[in-house]
Amino acid sequence: MSLVKLLEEEYVKKHPRSRELYSRALRCFASGVTHDGRYVKPFPIYMARADGTKKWDVDGNEYIDYVMGHGALLFGYNDKRLRRAIESVLSNIHMGSCTELEIEWAEVIKKLVPCAKDGFVRACACGSEAIAMAVRLARLHTGRDKIIIHEGCYHGKWESVILAHNGPPYGLCNTRGIPRSVRENTIIVPYNKPEIVEKIFATGDVACIILQGNAPYTKEYMEELRELTEKYGVVFILDEVVSGFRYAAGGAQEYYGVTPDLAVLGKIVGGGAPIGAICGSRELLQYYEFRDDEYWNRFVRISLGGTWNAQPICISAGLETMKIIDRERDEIYPRLYKICERIVNCIVKCAEEAGIKVSVGGAPPERPMAFIHPKFGEGSSSLAAYAFYLSMVNNGVYPYGTGRFMPCVKHSDEDLERTENAMWKAMEVLKKDNLVPSCDS
Repeated sequence: MSLVKLLEEEYVKKHPRSRELYSRALRCFASGVTHDGRYVKPFPIYMARADGTKKWDVDGNEYIDYVMGHGALLFGYNDKRLRRAIESVLSNIHMGSCTELEIEWAEVIKKLVPCAKDGFVRACACGSEAIAMAVRLARLHTGRDKIIIHEGCYHGKWESVILAHNGPPYGLCNTRGIPRSVRENTIIVPYNKPEIVEKIFATGDVACIILQGNAPYTKEYMEELRELTEKYGVVFILDEVVSGFRYAAGGAQEYYGVTPDLAVLGKIVGGGAPIGAICGSRELLQYYEFRDDEYWNRFVRISLGGTWNAQPICISAGLETMKIIDRERDEIYPRLYKICERIVNCIVKCAEEAGIKVSVGGAPPERPMAFIHPKFGEGSSSLAAYAFYLSMVNNGVYPYGTGRFMPCVKHSDEDLERTENAMWKAMEVLKKDNLVPSCDS
């Protein structure tokens, strides 16, 4: 019997309650899940509680967790400071009015995020919504329709930007139901090819280019794009939903030293609550202004509401998170970098000891800080990622999806040691079942 089969049997034996719940979920949701990233075979694990860097499932199994609220929790689960912030506004969850809290929240964003320093902030409910808002601002400002996105990048569920997420071939996989008229206005380009981008810019039809902050761009590419967007009057949008406050206090734009026209924020800016925001130049965000000009108000400005825009429950923990980041950045980021580097080195070392070909993916390439994941290259079995997931989970480490890692600053040396032990066992499975080519092949 293969090791994968044995791992699967162990998984099923350890999670009887999760298996029961999945049977119920199949009667409620397509494939039994509410997020693609939670779909795993033979069934997903159902969690009961979380604290710090750990989660416990409905069967009582404990895990070192690397999901961290899909990257939203920089300080781990149930952080006392963030919990107090949320509890302080529970009586005012939704007054449907302006609050001082929203001003404080925006002021800290303006302090930390470079492109917001002299500009404006606009709140919304999620990153997908913020991306759509940013693109509309760019189209209105430039009078152009086309947008550029990069192969494999994820900018949320909006149909204009989901086109590049799956592939190759990009623009064709998982895109049915999106009108041709929408697809024709979205151009998909490879990473780090400024010469391709300039040819497209030169047509004069492009409103904006969107970069995913946690994608493997080179610093040189970011800098050249900044020059090209200024030359051709294209709006530079940086999607910082994942990279914001994770790469650095000012996000990927601080890390790369490149300031976009607009940045899209999410996740950490809400401290775990549902959130989205755009920030950037006043020249672009002016289109939300009311003026003493009837024509402007009726035909130029963007009319926009949003039930959850900057409501206290959405921003209280995010405000506290950003305040902590501002105070403790000199301790937070060196610790986070150290944790990420240790995980990267662990993957490389365990693969080398097992004598198999496994590399590390992440972004930016020189120091992965958002998603860290082992990459099984050419010649690997389609079961490699599945076997890796089963082995890690059976040994008490819970990755995002089937094998990605999103650390927080609270992952301890003990957590990392347990992760390393689980990693070593997973690599041994890949070797013994010949799921990944050996270094000699």
